[in-house]
Amino acid sequence: MSILIFAIIVLIVAALVAWAVQKLPLPSPFGQIIQALILIVAAVTIAQRAGVF
Repeated sequence: MSILIFAIIVLIVAALVAWAVQKLPLPSPFGQIIQALILIVAAVTIAQRAGVF
């Protein structure tokens, strides 16, 4: 249950940071690349906490 709560918190924080990056005036490919990296970091963080890595 604690992994589920951790995953939800990480996803909410990642979504808020990705939204903030989307609002920044960055050139077209850089904003999308940064958003993808944020989501990858969130997924790896959740996977490490779950014991996948």
